[in-house]
Amino acid sequence: MKKTIFNSSAAKITKVYALLLLGITVILSSVIISVVGVKQFQVQRHEALGIVRGLKRSFIANRDDWYWWRMGSSMDTETTFVRISVAQQGKPQRYLYSPNTKAFLTAKQRQSVTHITANTRYARKLGLFYHVQASDLSTNKTDPSVRYDIWVKLGGLTALLWLLIRLILLIALVFLLIGTWFIYLLARKLNQPLVELTGTTKAINQDISNNYQRQLPVPGSPQEVHDLTVAFNQLLQSLSDQEQADRRFVSNASHELKTPIATIRGYVSLVDRRGQAHPEVIPTALKYIDQESERMQRLVESLLKLSRANRLELKTTAVDLSTVVQATATHYSESMARPITTRIQPQVIGQVHQDSLEQILVSLLNNAQKYSPAESPITVSLTADAQVITLAVADQGLGVPDNQKELIFGRFYRASSVRNSVAGNGLGLAIVQQLITLSHGQIVVRDNQPRGSIFVVTLPR
Repeated sequence: MKKTIFNSSAAKITKVYALLLLGITVILSSVIISVVGVKQFQVQRHEALGIVRGLKRSFIANRDDWYWWRMGSSMDTETTFVRISVAQQGKPQRYLYSPNTKAFLTAKQRQSVTHITANTRYARKLGLFYHVQASDLSTNKTDPSVRYDIWVKLGGLTALLWLLIRLILLIALVFLLIGTWFIYLLARKLNQPLVELTGTTKAINQDISNNYQRQLPVPGSPQEVHDLTVAFNQLLQSLSDQEQADRRFVSNASHELKTPIATIRGYVSLVDRRGQAHPEVIPTALKYIDQESERMQRLVESLLKLSRANRLELKTTAVDLSTVVQATATHYSESMARPITTRIQPQVIGQVHQDSLEQILVSLLNNAQKYSPAESPITVSLTADAQVITLAVADQGLGVPDNQKELIFGRFYRASSVRNSVAGNGLGLAIVQQLITLSHGQIVVRDNQPRGSIFVVTLPR
């Protein structure tokens, strides 16, 4: 399969190159042949016109003049033919011919001549030729009138063009063969990293037991494939991290649910075995069953909140945050009998999702209440500038060690200092962080003075 993809890609690139080279050759050949043909035609035309001008200056009207003109002329009598017609009143018309002209005219008369332009003709055996005609008309009746006819064969021009065409075709063929082979080798070299990338990707897809642990080979060149492979590896690493996080989540959720289920089953078994003989154990068993079922209910509700938060799309509106934060803090203080100090900047208006903001604040207040003494106050502050809104909840509780400040926002994670002393399932801060992420904000935890923690939430205004 690798070889098939490899050869297919190289063949396509080679075909495109060959067609491109062929098109360039045709266009270039047409331009060169046209330019050379026009230039050579102009040379032949100027040569014929030069002969006419030379004849006119000599004003050839008799054989002696004609003889001396021919002796001084360098005209090629094999390709150029001259006929001079001399007409004089009272005398028969006379003709003067250059060598080979009569034979040319005889052959011309025996064939059909095609007019290509006003002066250019074509005959099958004679080929292309150019005809120029000029006259010297006498105003004196005693002086002769002379007409000059010059025919110039363009066989040299056609031979030159045909030679040029063959040379161009030969050169184009050589370059096409060499260039096609070179581009094929280059295409193979450029496609090799892609082929290896494709093969490794298929191997990763087929190996479901080790899906995202492998990394793709990173080629040094070309740069585009290198960057693409690095991006793929980053994606694989991200998927691997997410898969491991999901596995930890399932494992932790199973562990959290297993404990209350085991407790409930234990007390149910106790009632089943000893309930009739010892009815006094039934109220105690029911009490613990109720507590563990309530614990399971809280855990399931937290899991549902986290699941909804992962799929939630927040629609923001303009909200008076100063009023919302003050009302939420006051209501929480009344329901929990906990002193809460507020430091709220007035008239802070932000584009947020109000329900999510209230849930974030309540979760942070619950967290502060759970991990701090009952008599210690909680401080809620709200400030804003032109760019961001800052919401902070400070407590005077146990605090968070520096090496766990980023870990506490993970699902089911709880700081080691409170893991066994304070009830909880480790999902509250995970839900908070998910809601803040959906709001394009950030949350960090800092140390409070003299003790405790400050959870600082920043949201874009």
